[in-house]
Amino acid sequence: MAFDGLFLAAIREELGGLKNSKVDRIFQPEKETVVLHLRKGREVQKLLLSSLPHGPRVHLTRENFLNPPTPPLFCQVLRKHLEGISLLEVEQPELERVLVFIFGGYDGLGQKTVKKLVAEIMGKHSNIILLDSRGIIVDAARRYTHEVSRHREVLPGKPYVPPPPQDKEDPRLLTPEKWRALFQEGWRGEKWLVERLAGIGPQTAREILFRGGLHSLEVTEENIMASYGALQEILSSLYTHSWKPVVVWEGEKPLAFAAFDLKQFSGLKKEFFASPSQACEAFYRAQRLWQKKENLKAHLEGLLLKELQRCRKKEALHKETLEEGGRAEKYRLAGELILAHLPQLAKGMASASLTDLYHPQGRKVDIKLDPSLSPAENAQAYFRLYQKAKSAVAWAQKQLRAVEEEISYLESVQQSLDMAQTLEDLEEIREELQQSGYLPPEDKAVGRKERRMATSRPLEFISPDGFKILVGKNNRQNERLTFKIAAPEDLWLHVKDLPGSHVIIRSEGKEVPPSTLEMAAYLAAKYSRASLSSKAPVDYTKVKYVRKLPGGKPGMVLYEGHRTLYVDPTGTSASPPVYPGPQPLDQEQR
Repeated sequence: MAFDGLFLAAIREELGGLKNSKVDRIFQPEKETVVLHLRKGREVQKLLLSSLPHGPRVHLTRENFLNPPTPPLFCQVLRKHLEGISLLEVEQPELERVLVFIFGGYDGLGQKTVKKLVAEIMGKHSNIILLDSRGIIVDAARRYTHEVSRHREVLPGKPYVPPPPQDKEDPRLLTPEKWRALFQEGWRGEKWLVERLAGIGPQTAREILFRGGLHSLEVTEENIMASYGALQEILSSLYTHSWKPVVVWEGEKPLAFAAFDLKQFSGLKKEFFASPSQACEAFYRAQRLWQKKENLKAHLEGLLLKELQRCRKKEALHKETLEEGGRAEKYRLAGELILAHLPQLAKGMASASLTDLYHPQGRKVDIKLDPSLSPAENAQAYFRLYQKAKSAVAWAQKQLRAVEEEISYLESVQQSLDMAQTLEDLEEIREELQQSGYLPPEDKAVGRKERRMATSRPLEFISPDGFKILVGKNNRQNERLTFKIAAPEDLWLHVKDLPGSHVIIRSEGKEVPPSTLEMAAYLAAKYSRASLSSKAPVDYTKVKYVRKLPGGKPGMVLYEGHRTLYVDPTGTSASPPVYPGPQPLDQEQR
């Protein structure tokens, strides 16, 4: 857990500047998250305390929260007891993951009052607890009895019992000899370090071992002392108030944060901040957005998979109907042969072997008859079966075309989902599926907000010849790119007969050279369902020859006057094309 006792010590130090601030207002935007507005003179600072299991934390925040119209009960209790009084002190027992905020002032009756707000940052056991001057619980964000915890009850009116002591060594008091003795007692790696040292979480333990060269269980005198030096180096931030808050990124995903540089994450992007609170807030904000993105992507993937399964089941049924419809001609032939041989047939016959008058060799055809019907009635029964089968075939052909178009569309959305890079890309795909009827519409107010947000940009490349190439990332963007952004004389490319991106070469009235055309064709194949093919056909034509498919889904078009290029998007050929990635363009170019 990144929010260990050492990081909380950095937060406590930062919060020291809030002493003598008056509690101005209190809000509770989420069930277990409260925000205190603390005023000192004209300056107002917002202090966030959260005991949510997936992100318990304490830090200053600049974020604006959406609060419920009616404040929850815990918020009302905090307002009653804390608003109008001042923050006197912020304490941290040893290096525990506990901060105690001591407030003092005068209540509504003019009597002196002292209250404590305890923030316990302990994973799923986190809590925010309000105490009176005697240490009696006034209320808590999370109440529970002995049925939940044998150690203590957290209920109004009960004495506050701190979390059970960890019985760990204070790393600030360790001498080199004591450090060496700890290793001699039984070194068991990172977990052992966390179990023995107060305030040290797994991430900090890994950092100590990394800096000290203790990457394995092989222990030498040299790396024992090197790891002790690493511990002292990290603790020096605590002594000298020289924190270096950082957030580590793995692509778009926030991976870790700390109050000091994390040297263990070499090769990954690091972003440094002015304060521990800023780093913590940036991490959790990015984590929330990243998780929202992952959840939305998983939701859309599940929806598309379900819809494709439904469509493919319908496709199989329609194909089966067409196969059965192949018997229609047999029904017609049977009816005609019965009429041609009426004199040879009589009511009560169950079958007859009749000569096929249409066959060159005059083959015999065995025909089943209904004994309860006359020969003419049997013939009419076969003609009715023929008409029914013929109608079923016509209906199945129409339905099969429709379901094949729907499968093609859903696969194009799948392709868009594979290309989605940002939350805006995914929200644009979600909005497209809502407009296409695959998802229920959002609330109108929310929908307007989402529409403002969900306007992502196409990928942008610059060819070796200096031409701008635009690649759509989803169907709505493809349509906007082709019919609103591109000029009539620009070149339009798309992989042949498969879902993929619309690609535009901005010609600006110039002749497009073969190298630029080849690069654009490569991109059209790469960002399509043909991306794994070693020889993908890509059609290209001028934008003015492309038109929307009447009644079609977003991004579905018809085009003419095209030519075809064959490219290898896999890069496995003897001389694969090497093209730059998306190039950032300045505002004037955009």
